[in-house]
Amino acid sequence: MKVDVFPTQIYRYRVEEPEVIKERVIQYYEDNKWKSKGAPEGWNCDLFTTFGTMEFPMGEMLDGIGPLLDEFMEESSAPGSCIISEMWLNCYESKHWQEKHTHLPGQWSAVYYAILDPNEHHGTNFHDPNEDLKAFSGCLENTITPWVQEGDLIIFPSWMTHSAPLNKSSKLRATISFNFFVDDEVFANEGGNADPEESAPE
Repeated sequence: MKVDVFPTQIYRYRVEEPEVIKERVIQYYEDNKWKSKGAPEGWNCDLFTTFGTMEFPMGEMLDGIGPLLDEFMEESSAPGSCIISEMWLNCYESKHWQEKHTHLPGQWSAVYYAILDPNEHHGTNFHDPNEDLKAFSGCLENTITPWVQEGDLIIFPSWMTHSAPLNKSSKLRATISFNFFVDDEVFANEGGNADPEESAPE
C-alpha cells in the first residue's frame, strides 16, 4: 500500500479576461524596459523586474484575481481574508531566467502568466525541498513543471522552492507574482469566527 506523507498542494485558476492584463503589461514594459537596472541585489538571474519598486499599476490585475482568491479561500478551507503584501512584474526576454528561490517569510505566493506562448515557453519549475537528500538514494527527478497557459494563476505555499526556466525563445514571457497571507482576525471582525472552537456546540 502506498501512502503519501506530508503532501503539498498547489492551486490553478484562470482569469476571465486575460487580454486586459496582457495589454497593460505590454504597454508598461515597452515604456519602462529601458529603465531596467538588472536583477535586484541577492538575485542570481537575468530579467526585467519591478520587485521592490511598487511602480507597476496593479489595478487591472487586482480586478482580475479578486474572484480567484475568493475561490482559493473556499477550496483551501482557509478561514480568513486575503491580504496581499507585495506584487511585482517579471519580464523575460530571450536567454532570461531566474534561479531557484522561495518567497519566505511569506505564507502564500502566486504567479500569474500574463504573456506565455505554449509553443515557446514553459511554466514555473517547482523543486522538491528534499531533492539534495533524495539524490543520495538515486532519485534525480525532483522537478515538476505544471502545464499552464496564458491567463492562468498558480497559488502555492511560499516555502516551495521554484525557478523560472531559461527563455529559449525570441518571444517575451511575462509573469506577475505576489505574496499574500490569510488574516483570520480580519475575518473575525467581518462577522466570521476565527476560532472554530468558539462556534462548537456545548
